[in-house]
Amino acid sequence: MSKTQDNTIHCLDHGFVKLHNIASMIPRREQEFDVSDIDPAKVARISLDNLLEDRKKSLDMELVEYLLKHEHSSPIEFTMVWLEFKLPIFVARQFMRHRTFAYNEVSGRYVTLPEEFYIPAVVGGKSKSVKQGQENNLEFDKQVDFQKALFDQCTNSYSLYKSALEDGVAPEHSRLFLHLNHYTHYVCKVDLHNLMHFLQLRMDAHAQIEARIYANAVYTLLCDQIPDTMELFDKYKLK
Repeated sequence: MSKTQDNTIHCLDHGFVKLHNIASMIPRREQEFDVSDIDPAKVARISLDNLLEDRKKSLDMELVEYLLKHEHSSPIEFTMVWLEFKLPIFVARQFMRHRTFAYNEVSGRYVTLPEEFYIPAVVGGKSKSVKQGQENNLEFDKQVDFQKALFDQCTNSYSLYKSALEDGVAPEHSRLFLHLNHYTHYVCKVDLHNLMHFLQLRMDAHAQIEARIYANAVYTLLCDQIPDTMELFDKYKLK
């Protein structure tokens, strides 16, 4: 998983995650983003009426570790994260169950959606041990047949979508030809505590593989900016 210079990680065949901003309440004009691993510790010290008092980083990180270990979440919530996602609709709908995020999504009522749909490189077979999920147990020929049928169906549906638009059908009805694997695009905002909860769920081995790919991309972007905090996240939040 590689990151571009503009804090973007490409995911699946047409998707990506981009970190637009991560910031706490303390301005840091000399940095790309207004954030540091020690920010939750500085916020937490308001309890003792010494907000923003300077301490050694080692002492600050001891306090951040205490906060994460004992689930004192409010100081972690003072760090905000702004992200941009391009992802298949069925993955987006899973993520939008996290109602602590604020979302703003591209509207198929206003724009013509591009001809971009997700075709899995590996087609999973039905799991024999759980009601949902997949296993890498499907014969290669069946995977190829599925990929071709899905591509043909999506290509035909997109052609019908474009024809409907050209015939004067309203975009909000024309888009009904499109499928759950069509790509959508949104920006979102969330505090770091709730983003960590998102990562706990979506990086888990039981999460859908496409969701895990995007969650791992978010995790990588955060590790670049707050590496010590994410090391503590690994220690106390990932099971």
